[in-house]
Amino acid sequence: MESSEIRKSQANLLLEKYLGLLPSSYNANKVSLQGPIKIENKWIHTKIQISLLQNLKNIGVQTQHHHHIKIKRISEISKLMEGVYIENQKNGNNNMDQSNITSNIIPTKQKSGSIYTEIASLLSEDCKIYLDKNHKCLRFEIFACHKDHYLELSLPSMQALKHTLPDCIDLQALIKECKSLKALLQKFSTFLEGLKPFYENLADIDELCHVVQPSKITTKENWRTIVLKERAFLKIEFKDPFAPLNTMMVNIIGPTGEVGTLRRIFNDGLHRWDGDLNVHRNLLRVFDLCFFPMSLVIESETALIFCNICCSHKSEEGDIPMVSCDNPNCSLIFHASCLKKWFSSLKDGQIFLNVAFGTCPFCKTKLSTSFKELFE
Repeated sequence: MESSEIRKSQANLLLEKYLGLLPSSYNANKVSLQGPIKIENKWIHTKIQISLLQNLKNIGVQTQHHHHIKIKRISEISKLMEGVYIENQKNGNNNMDQSNITSNIIPTKQKSGSIYTEIASLLSEDCKIYLDKNHKCLRFEIFACHKDHYLELSLPSMQALKHTLPDCIDLQALIKECKSLKALLQKFSTFLEGLKPFYENLADIDELCHVVQPSKITTKENWRTIVLKERAFLKIEFKDPFAPLNTMMVNIIGPTGEVGTLRRIFNDGLHRWDGDLNVHRNLLRVFDLCFFPMSLVIESETALIFCNICCSHKSEEGDIPMVSCDNPNCSLIFHASCLKKWFSSLKDGQIFLNVAFGTCPFCKTKLSTSFKELFE
């Protein structure tokens, strides 16, 4: 094989190894490659000129810190770039991305160079940027004023793999029009700003109420179930987190008699709703309360409520007992998951599940249909 063909083949291997490189020029005399190279978890902008002329054996390498080096073999580039990295460390040039997250995401077989060049150009954005060791998973996190959020994308397709927005939001549909990483990142930041009222309302509820569901609160839930009074609960759900007050739904859960009474109080108090107040304060006005029950900072053994089937306070899913029957003289209460298992063990379990969700295992009084969603 002629020397020029060998050089072309080696240049292609170089492009395969360093995904950030792109051919910037290609002619009969030379091949020029340019782009960011990731060495020792650092990005180094590099330009490589490979001569295809037989009488010129040198390969020219130039880095962003004005290193100009001539080498004989393409295989020397890795060692050369490691040396550049060490020298930059000594000189204090540490303004490149600390791209060192590990990921269990299986990398795709596609290859693209331009996306990696764009990643390097985003390093000054107002968030942290990480790349996995296979260069196939990109993660943005620690956004300004939104420290708990992150966005993870597959490369080079820019498909959303993971994110911290509520599950009810179809993020991929919202970002499909974005043609660049910068545009996508700006749109995600805009979403976070638009969700501030949603998260602020939930933060007030979390702080000032006894939240019983979800058992583990994250940024992805668009609902809360709180204690309204003994054996009665209030589920608050925002169907559209971008318009929380306009799409809020309230559902009262508890024994049939309690639900009926509390529903009438809620309906009668809706005229007291004030659009200038947050959800928590408005619900207090609607129910004519000074405060909602709050969870104890340190729960004593005597204060805990135990399921009368499994005899535990929390179920395997982390839920507390919430289901009680309509008999005011029956003091028993159960985990929804324990009752579901109880019903399924009975011969006529399907009847119990489909008609008012069965009766109390002990006094045989019917259960309120308001508990339906707890069984789903």
